[in-house]
Amino acid sequence: MSNGLERMHPFVLFLYYVAVGVLAMYFNHPLFLGVGCIVLILVNLTHDNGKALKKWIPMLSVMCAVIILVNPFINSRGTHIFFYFRGKQVTLEATLYGAVLSMSLVLILLMFISFNLILNGNKFLFVFSRFLPRTAFLTMLAIRFVPLLNRRLDEIADVQRVKGLSIKTGTIRQRAKSGMVILQVLLTWSLEEAIETSDSMKARGYGIGKRSPYIPYRLARQEVGWLVTLAVLLLICLVGGLLGYGKIIIYPQLGTLQLYPIDWIVFISMLVIMAFPLLIEGRELLKWNYSLWKTSHSNSRTRT
Repeated sequence: MSNGLERMHPFVLFLYYVAVGVLAMYFNHPLFLGVGCIVLILVNLTHDNGKALKKWIPMLSVMCAVIILVNPFINSRGTHIFFYFRGKQVTLEATLYGAVLSMSLVLILLMFISFNLILNGNKFLFVFSRFLPRTAFLTMLAIRFVPLLNRRLDEIADVQRVKGLSIKTGTIRQRAKSGMVILQVLLTWSLEEAIETSDSMKARGYGIGKRSPYIPYRLARQEVGWLVTLAVLLLICLVGGLLGYGKIIIYPQLGTLQLYPIDWIVFISMLVIMAFPLLIEGRELLKWNYSLWKTSHSNSRTRT
């Protein structure tokens, strides 16, 4: 069974990721951000069973711990004092602000992990190529630059390890020398491929005329409905946040964490937006199970 989200139109996927990125920076209520992180973790698990997410878990955990622990000691604002450390007060407000900031950053990083898996190069170019062909291409290269270099670095390190060069064994000088050799090969490989890509694009006339998409994506009626639904829910969240719902006052004095009825409306709207891939995958899973049941049921009737 293929991934149902990957078959969605690029415009729908792009609107979803834009909405998630905006809401991750727009709200600062711990409940909104915490539930958003949990939902996006589940979303990433549906893509590739969490293979890409597992690589980022150590870095995300360390980043959250550092922000939450360090912020109260470098920021003394607030009125709810826990204790004093070297003459500086450690406050509840500073601790909560660190937690909110870390959850917001984690939410954005989780969104980009999913973005790299779902909105691939062809889909990204399809969204922007008609208006900004060169900018879209450069952005796509920038998005894939880090994972590409990481993969190439692993390949080069494996080859150099066979030749006896390793950055994990030997003296510090030997490790540094091996690391410089690996970086030199990586830089040479990347520059050579960049020149080949540039010559190939120039020969094919990229950016000169109107670009025709390699895959002709077409908006279905159901996808138009999803576009409208996501846009309406995003508008509800933006208007609610503009009126102060889904947000808390941290400085100079911590405000109430209580949620009012309109807060819950905004929260449900945000939750539906965040869980959009889960809804799509759940629908595909139900259709798949129903088709299997229908097939087995028809086969059993045929035998009887």
